[in-house]
Amino acid sequence: MYRNLGRQIVVVTAAALVLGGATAGARQHADDKQLLSKVSASRHTLADGIRQAEKTDGPAISAKFEMEGDQLMLSVYTAKQGRDHDAEHNTLMELNGPASDATWAPKTEVFGDKEHLARSAMQLTLMQLSRMSLSDVIKKAEAQQSGTVYSAIPAVQEGRPVVNVLVATRDGQSKHLTIDLK
Repeated sequence: MYRNLGRQIVVVTAAALVLGGATAGARQHADDKQLLSKVSASRHTLADGIRQAEKTDGPAISAKFEMEGDQLMLSVYTAKQGRDHDAEHNTLMELNGPASDATWAPKTEVFGDKEHLARSAMQLTLMQLSRMSLSDVIKKAEAQQSGTVYSAIPAVQEGRPVVNVLVATRDGQSKHLTIDLK
């Protein structure tokens, strides 16, 4: 029963993300330019945020830098009870805080809204299909592309679990890598 529920969540969430992504595309491009200009100012890496989050709040299921106004933020989604528990029996949450502060002191939000629960449930399910951790994915991406990894988000591509990784290159460009979770 839980396997079918997990598949339904992934399919419904993937469809919603594809339909919603079409209108957000132009807005995302402008946000990426501002984000890329600030990523190098971060005092923390994505891997730093993941390590810190996992010490107390369970395994990371996605991580990214994002802009809140003019401030660069580091965001890590976690599954508090671990990858061995399905989304229904887990606490899905986000740790989010300023990336330019000397110490990353994120605020914690336990998800209760439909949008975040659907997204994080899909991300947990995809990470459960792999032996790799999100930190492993970032190391693999760093070996393939020099620069700063600024986003690692699980997704479904051609029926396979992957992580879409974005890397800020030294010349201010963004490179997309797809890391297969299998």
